[in-house]
Amino acid sequence: MSDKVKIIPLGGQAEMGKNLYVIHINEKIFIVDAGFRFPESDKLGVDIIIPSFDYLKERQDQIEGIFITHGHDDTMAALPYLLEQINAKVYAPTLTANLIEEMIEKHNRLNRKHIQVDLVKVKRKSDIHVAGVHIKFFPVTHSIPGSIGIAFETSEGYIVHAGEFIIDFGAPD
Repeated sequence: MSDKVKIIPLGGQAEMGKNLYVIHINEKIFIVDAGFRFPESDKLGVDIIIPSFDYLKERQDQIEGIFITHGHDDTMAALPYLLEQINAKVYAPTLTANLIEEMIEKHNRLNRKHIQVDLVKVKRKSDIHVAGVHIKFFPVTHSIPGSIGIAFETSEGYIVHAGEFIIDFGAPD
């Protein structure tokens, strides 16, 4: 039987920042990144712009995890706002996970919130299974250490999200 696969960008397409991708594999949802972007100068009084989470709130029971590729604001800084509205385990490489813990603590303190984050630190060259789906992490070179790409295995082939990366011919193997 073939897997039914859908990929839906809720942000990050044709814009700088606000990255959030929804990957459906059958009836399971995997979220990749949850970032914000800064507004243009004509949006006075607006501090940040985050994706709409309505689609995810309506499908909360299908969400199997949130996967963060690296520690920049455009890929992870909307996470506290997302976690206010949905409950899901968060997977991230070690440095990014440490930054997420600090970000959640600061968000809770400044906004008088009590968000709890179920955080799983993943190795850059590792495989895990989440809800019966085989997921591979692989290292990518970026301006922040510890960045990863993610590959979700399906019967139709891999869904590969490389995250943000740079080509660095001098990088170690």
